[in-house]
Amino acid sequence: MVWGAIAYDSRSNLIVMRGTLTSQRYVDDILRPHVGPFLNGLPGAIFQQDNARPHTARVAQDFPRHFHSSMACLLSRFVPCRARVE
Repeated sequence: MVWGAIAYDSRSNLIVMRGTLTSQRYVDDILRPHVGPFLNGLPGAIFQQDNARPHTARVAQDFPRHFHSSMACLLSRFVPCRARVE
């Protein structure tokens, strides 16, 4: 699995993960170390995801409340992306 983020004038590093992506791995290996810091540098950013099972599990949806307090407000605006890229 490859994960990455793009914004208007920036992008994250690509993260390559081997094996099955569980919701806990998504939180521990992507959200905490990569998404939080990336969004911290983008005031007003909205995080979108594609509704894949690891993204919609309770542990992933609860992530903003357990992240650094200054990010909780920003990250609480997670928005599922309704469009599918095929």
